[in-house]
Amino acid sequence: MRLIVKKGWLTLAIACCCHMGIWAQDAEERLTILEKKLTKNERRAEFMPQIHGILRGKYEYEPDLDASRFEVRNARLSVNGKMSKRSEYKLEVDLCDESAIKMKDAWVRVTPFRSLRLTIGQQRMPFSIDAHRNPSAQFFANRSFIAKQVGDVRDVGFCVGYDFLHTDQRKMLSIDAGIFNGSNLDDQKNAWFSSPAYSARIQYFPIKGLAIVPSIQHQQIANRMVSYTSYDIGSYFECKGWHIEAEYLRKCYGKNAFDDCSAVSAMTFYKHTIKKKNAFVEAVTYLGRYDFMQDHSSGKEGLKEGTSKLVLTDSERHRMTLGMTFSVRNPYFPTDIRLNYENYWYPHGGAKESEQDKVVCELMIRF
Repeated sequence: MRLIVKKGWLTLAIACCCHMGIWAQDAEERLTILEKKLTKNERRAEFMPQIHGILRGKYEYEPDLDASRFEVRNARLSVNGKMSKRSEYKLEVDLCDESAIKMKDAWVRVTPFRSLRLTIGQQRMPFSIDAHRNPSAQFFANRSFIAKQVGDVRDVGFCVGYDFLHTDQRKMLSIDAGIFNGSNLDDQKNAWFSSPAYSARIQYFPIKGLAIVPSIQHQQIANRMVSYTSYDIGSYFECKGWHIEAEYLRKCYGKNAFDDCSAVSAMTFYKHTIKKKNAFVEAVTYLGRYDFMQDHSSGKEGLKEGTSKLVLTDSERHRMTLGMTFSVRNPYFPTDIRLNYENYWYPHGGAKESEQDKVVCELMIRF
């Protein structure tokens, strides 16, 4: 009888163990299926188009004119995403770039290897530090002379980029170079060239927070009658809320069409984070910048009538900018309130109406 009972308990225990084993195996299979489903959903999300935008509205007051104005400086929308593991795209248009609608970026990219980028389409030429920044990444209400007048160039072409990584996956060296049409963006159909424009930029990160950025750019202007070559060297350092940056650019015109132009931009700022969670502002940034530019010609006005000399576009000038930026506590739509004062001085005159001493108040929202 005892033997029968023991056998019964043994049979029951074996049955329970088998049942638990089957249940555990079933649970593991269900977990694996769930993980696969999550992976599929994540992959689907990875390939969904990403929509971003920036809206900048500002108020300016010029004491010399005793006049004010309101302006929508940017109303940009961009769509970017990945079409597969090895390709991506970007479309960006500004609905109000100085009151005009302008296409900014329109390119496709393939990545045959993890650190190799091949991009074709309309894009910003790889050049400079400040000129390469998107408006959403700028620190002041108005761009530096390097970023606005002397070094800001977009074109249609082919660009190659490669990143060299540390063993800890931190970027150590990044190289971007490309060839471009070297002509007006609005006339791509007739942009045949025998000598292309080119541009190249190296970003070297010797230690965390420090970057050294040399670059070169060659472009055709004045209906391809004149070319120029620009050389730029810049560096910045970031540490514990501080950002220190300096950049020098030299623009050399061919055929003695215009005197060579030098431009300088030097800035620093400190970002103070407010720890109080209920505060309206999460950070306050204190900024200062000095920039300078010699007489400059963009080439858009062509040559002086009856000569081989380019028309002067911008007179030599200096500027000092002081400001504060209040970052509103908004985790979904980063919002900045900027207060800037700009002091200009022109050694030889030639000040433009909108480029004199001014107070600027700007509200910028990114999404």
